[in-house]
Amino acid sequence: MDLRSDGTADCESCHMPMFPLTMTDQEVTLECANRHRVTVSAPEDPKMRRFVANWVARKGAQVEEQRRRWEADDDAE
Repeated sequence: MDLRSDGTADCESCHMPMFPLTMTDQEVTLECANRHRVTVSAPEDPKMRRFVANWVARKGAQVEEQRRRWEADDDAE
């Protein structure tokens, strides 16, 4: 599986877009909306690495916001 120029890929199982979840020096883990996951080699190109890192950061921000909402809902009850 190859990453597109924007740091995403297509799921081989369901053909949905896959977005980076995590990145290490050696690998990137991507996931689609159907929760299919795949791990590929991290890109060597610095520009592509920044794209992937930005996707990972955005996903982390979404998860953090959702956690805050859940905590606020728990506090309200």
